[in-house]
Amino acid sequence: MKHANKHLEGKSFLVGNHLTLADLELFAIIRPFFTLILVEEVRKLLPNLSAWFNSIAQNEHVVKAWGRTILCKVPQKAPKVEKKEEPKKKEEPKKKEEKTEGGDDEDAPKKKKAANPLDLLPPSTFVLDDWKREFLNSPDKAESLKEFWGKFDANGYSLWWMQYQKLPSEGKILFKTNNSSSFFLQKLDPFRKYAFAAHGVYGEEGNYEIRGVWMWRGTDIPEEVKTHDSFPYMTIKKLDASNEADRKLVEDYWLSLTPGQVVDGLPVAEVVHFK
Repeated sequence: MKHANKHLEGKSFLVGNHLTLADLELFAIIRPFFTLILVEEVRKLLPNLSAWFNSIAQNEHVVKAWGRTILCKVPQKAPKVEKKEEPKKKEEPKKKEEKTEGGDDEDAPKKKKAANPLDLLPPSTFVLDDWKREFLNSPDKAESLKEFWGKFDANGYSLWWMQYQKLPSEGKILFKTNNSSSFFLQKLDPFRKYAFAAHGVYGEEGNYEIRGVWMWRGTDIPEEVKTHDSFPYMTIKKLDASNEADRKLVEDYWLSLTPGQVVDGLPVAEVVHFK
């Protein structure tokens, strides 16, 4: 890769001034390294190669063939190879008994699963599960939201506007855009106990956006969101619960799920409550 990095100095392509088969072949060979092994610190050591790789990865035809390329954040570890069990020897029962006397590893206390940082936050006066049931079961959700602002705890929870940064080739067809939105929410499934949102697809055929308004535990962006594969491609803005315009934005998103309703300048296409 060092040779390729040196070769690409001052160049946009391996050969000439246009994308060629040589670029595609090299891209296919080194793509697993960029997605599974080479973290950002290592990629910085190969600036020419990294710039070339990112350019090829964002090419419209390459995206159609390979899909969106997610750069490596944490290097993948090689799978452990299980050793074949050796035939038991006659002395095996005796050794097993001695091991039992000295303490079996299986009897050692297992490490406790690390607590979620959100569970360690100070108690909040706002009970998320109770409010979800109240809001979702309310026949008058607009009235329920008016009461919400009196219950909301800005020290224990926060509100956020989020939008996916699509490629020029994305957001053209509804079912494909909706699949991307659903995949994003699916990866956050364990996060449901800490959050609520209206999130989905807005816009019209040929120009769709994936966006939503979220409420989650804590006042910063949690690890569940930061470690999501799509996080580098999301625009996230914190909302102010005391600001009238931000309150209206929250209400517009959370109340409008019917296709055709206009929210934040775009008609609803496919939107769901993340609950």
